[in-house]
Amino acid sequence: MIVKFLASFSFLVMAVLFAGVLSKVSSVVETRFLSKLSAREQRIFLIGGTVFLESCLVMLLAKANEWSYIDSLFVASLLLLALIWLPAYFRPYQENASRTIGRFHRGLHSGEIDIHKSGSRHPFFIGTLIFCTVGLLTVFAYYFSYVT
Repeated sequence: MIVKFLASFSFLVMAVLFAGVLSKVSSVVETRFLSKLSAREQRIFLIGGTVFLESCLVMLLAKANEWSYIDSLFVASLLLLALIWLPAYFRPYQENASRTIGRFHRGLHSGEIDIHKSGSRHPFFIGTLIFCTVGLLTVFAYYFSYVT
C-alpha cells in the first residue's frame, strides 16, 4: 500500500516538475527567439519544429524498442491523426448535447447548434497533419510493391 502511494506521489511530482520545466523553456524560447520573428516566420518555425520533433520521437521510439522505423512511422501517424481529429470531431457533439440539455431542462438558450468544423489552423495542428500525411504516404510507397 505504501509502495503504491510513494510511486503515485513520485509520478505526480515528476509530472509537475516536467510541466514547470516545459513552461519555463517555452517562455524563454518565446521571449528570446519567437518575439523577434514575424507572424509568418513564427508559424513556419512552429510547423517545422513540430514535424521535426515528431520525427525524432518516432525515431527514438523505434530505436529504443528495436522496431522498424517504417512500421513505427505508420503506427505513430495513425495515432497522431486520431489524436488531432477525434477531439475536433466530438467537441461540437458534446457542446450541442450540453446546449440541448440546458434548453429542454432549464429553459436556457445558449446559442445555435454548431456543425462539425475540421480542426483548427494552429501551427501544431498543421505540423502534425503534415507529419501524418507524409508518414502515411511514405509507408504506402514503401509497401506498395508488396501489394501489387
